[in-house]
Amino acid sequence: MKRIFFLIAVASCFSIYSRTQAQLKPVLSFSLKEAQDYAYANNYDLKNSAYDVQIAKKMVRQNTAIGLPQMDGGIDYIDYLALPTSLIPGEFIGKPGTTFPIQFGSEYNATLRAKLTQLIYSGQYLVGLQTAKAFLETAKQKMVKDKMDVKDLVSEAYIGLLILEESTNILDSTYKTVNQMLEDGKATLKQGLIEDIDVDQMELNRSNLEATLITTKSQRLIAYNYLKFLLGINSSQEIALTDNLTFFLNNVDQDVLINQQFDYARNIDYAILKKQEYLTLMQYKLSKTAYQPTLAGFFGIQGNAQRNEWSFFNDKYPWYKTINWGLTLSIPIWSSGSRKYSVDQARLNVEKMKVMDEKVRVQLQLQVETSKKDFANSYLVFSNKKKGLDIAGRIYEKTFSKYRQGVSSSTDLNQKYSQFLSSESDYIQSLLDLLKNRIRLAKLLEKV
Repeated sequence: MKRIFFLIAVASCFSIYSRTQAQLKPVLSFSLKEAQDYAYANNYDLKNSAYDVQIAKKMVRQNTAIGLPQMDGGIDYIDYLALPTSLIPGEFIGKPGTTFPIQFGSEYNATLRAKLTQLIYSGQYLVGLQTAKAFLETAKQKMVKDKMDVKDLVSEAYIGLLILEESTNILDSTYKTVNQMLEDGKATLKQGLIEDIDVDQMELNRSNLEATLITTKSQRLIAYNYLKFLLGINSSQEIALTDNLTFFLNNVDQDVLINQQFDYARNIDYAILKKQEYLTLMQYKLSKTAYQPTLAGFFGIQGNAQRNEWSFFNDKYPWYKTINWGLTLSIPIWSSGSRKYSVDQARLNVEKMKVMDEKVRVQLQLQVETSKKDFANSYLVFSNKKKGLDIAGRIYEKTFSKYRQGVSSSTDLNQKYSQFLSSESDYIQSLLDLLKNRIRLAKLLEKV
């Protein structure tokens, strides 16, 4: 029993220590700009994008190395258990028309060799190197796009969390009012001034509001964890947001965004498309180099030793040296149309990219026009819903005051309460739509 109590005590102390350590862990505070900068360094996808750039750099170096001197070496060793036999014409031994078998050679044979090669000309190498460099530029451009995507995702998550916090605060305030109204209603019921159905309706309102509050708080927790995930922060680390909704509303810049001219040539999606077009063109050029010859030079040296005794490391016995150099010219002659069809495919891919280029330009222009209209409309809707929420709040407060004075009925109060909750929901949604549409439009107009 003493051992059990001891283990329980140790476990309790460890639990208390763990909670204390978690509480002592400093809270990370972020403005939106700070959160975006933090994500640039710690977001999981951006880390992989950085690795992609490094891989592309290594690929360029790999392709460059193909055209630099290459050296290979080797060792051959042969131990003849039976020496090879050759047939000698009979004329050598005075027996014309016959052959005479003879075995000659050494039982032990070794060869040391080294060969240096240098590519002198290869169209495939030159174009392949250009293609690898273009791939590197594409990887860098993609990383820029990934950073822009993460920037916008962090913005949406940051603002979404603030909106859920605002919604929670409004619901909390409303819940206190509804709860107080219920307590007052119960007291009034005891006095016989209202019917029990009125109190039941108040309890139903509070119950529905509790359910909405629980759902909203759950959504806020999910949004909180999602923002930490985007930032690359451990789930146990607490964070705090220093910017508020007022800050974002003051930086909506409606007129600036609506009147800003769109330059598709400096749009990130179009810039990436142009890189892909260049890569496709390089593939076309690469396919045509299959018709070109390849010229390479080589320099070789080797030593051979034949022994009837295993004495390769004995300096008394010689190694016979061979040195040579030369050129190798490879000329493509006939491929039964294989090279032609490969070139045709690459050429058609170039034509496809031209069609894609036009499609993307038209598509981007349409997206910008649509986004500007959506942003302008969402601004008008937000202004309307904000005004409607203020009015609904005043109506509810006045109706509640009249209800407490006995001037207004519970039915009328419930109607105004439902109207206020609906206005609050519409306001929150319009605020979210406004800020999301602003992020979407700003991203389309952002120049690279």
